[in-house]
Amino acid sequence: MAIFSIADLHLSFQRPVDLYEIDPERDIGKPMERFGWDQHYHRIRDLWMERVREEDTVLIPGDISWALRLEEALYDFRWIDQLPGNKVFSPGNHEYYVHSKKKIREALPERMTWLDADFTVVENKIVAATRGWMLPGDYGYQESEDRKIYERQAGRLKMALEAGRKKHSDLPTIVMLHYPPLTQTGKESKFFDLLKEYGVSLCVYGHLHGKAHEDAIEGNVEGVELRLVACDAIQFGPVRIWNDEQKKAETY
Repeated sequence: MAIFSIADLHLSFQRPVDLYEIDPERDIGKPMERFGWDQHYHRIRDLWMERVREEDTVLIPGDISWALRLEEALYDFRWIDQLPGNKVFSPGNHEYYVHSKKKIREALPERMTWLDADFTVVENKIVAATRGWMLPGDYGYQESEDRKIYERQAGRLKMALEAGRKKHSDLPTIVMLHYPPLTQTGKESKFFDLLKEYGVSLCVYGHLHGKAHEDAIEGNVEGVELRLVACDAIQFGPVRIWNDEQKKAETY
């Protein structure tokens, strides 16, 4: 059994849609073609079906749906539900439909888990998650507006990691963040400090698109494996990040 990851699906179905019967003009609310993502849902589906088995788990750290309301987002979640595997989600910066963790958990189909400032256990690994935020020094970061969000999100990550350690101190930990925990311009990162403090084995993140991929920090950094899994950075197919034989990240 293996663990995969993919972020930033950016789906926008407007009605119940079958995996293989999608009419772009009728079914899609926000086409991604202007970003060069031509009918990217077909590519996601085909590579997912090729790689992921029913017994596997896929981690999806944010920007799942463009929907503004939960009832609209459920069209996207129900499409994902038709794909094989268990799914673990956490929020990104576009999860405007999420106003209550309890409500989204109650609404999701079976075999789907929603994490935000908490954790679950997947194949004897702790999976902890929160959204994250821009780092001080990043483009667009404004100290007066972003410091409180940055500090709060770091606190939420600490809460998730502490809860996981308290119950399962002997298990390795994977962290899901939407924003990268390290950047080329960030002057500090409480997120990365926490990854090191809690001995996190692997952190998957998304958010970076297009040319921003070139500046992504990946690989083993001070003992923590960092992995960008934004949809367009991994050619729109979920990538295996851990399996029971190798115990480490693996790329296709």
